[in-house]
Amino acid sequence: MRLFAEQGYDATTVAQIAEEAEVSTRSVSAYFPTKLHIATASSSAAADRLILALRSRDEGASVVDRVVQWLREEPAFVPEEEWRLRAAMLERNPVLQGSGPEDSPPLLAIAADAIAEDLDVPLDHPGVQITLGILAGIVVRVELLFGSHRENEETLALIHDALAGAVDAVRRSSRSSA
Repeated sequence: MRLFAEQGYDATTVAQIAEEAEVSTRSVSAYFPTKLHIATASSSAAADRLILALRSRDEGASVVDRVVQWLREEPAFVPEEEWRLRAAMLERNPVLQGSGPEDSPPLLAIAADAIAEDLDVPLDHPGVQITLGILAGIVVRVELLFGSHRENEETLALIHDALAGAVDAVRRSSRSSA
């Protein structure tokens, strides 16, 4: 991630990554099928954890509660230095924001299911896509947070309130149009 943050995604080669890791280019290619897989490995692992959080059906836990709980727990899995590098890489390379190679379709489908269930609307209801867009935007922006903001309870409360407000607005609109 450091090379992507310093040089940019397009300028960084797999050979440079291999040299930095002190392994052969072949070893890097055996573990990561593409350069995009290398760049998004940290975000992909976070997406896997978010999928687990969204699949959890804790009694009374809304999709908002599950996402905020995931955000609260995520710093335990991602050391501060990795978080800073990921944020710097994503800031320098906006094309990488939200662009995991394989995790996006399953994550989006699972999130859409959880949202539809939470809103008590069919999966094809427009409110699901609107809420999904709001949620995706929040997740991408949180990846860009540096330092203490990622663990700050005030920040988490702000995220909760913003997401809950958006979900409640979609819920009210969905009920009034039904």
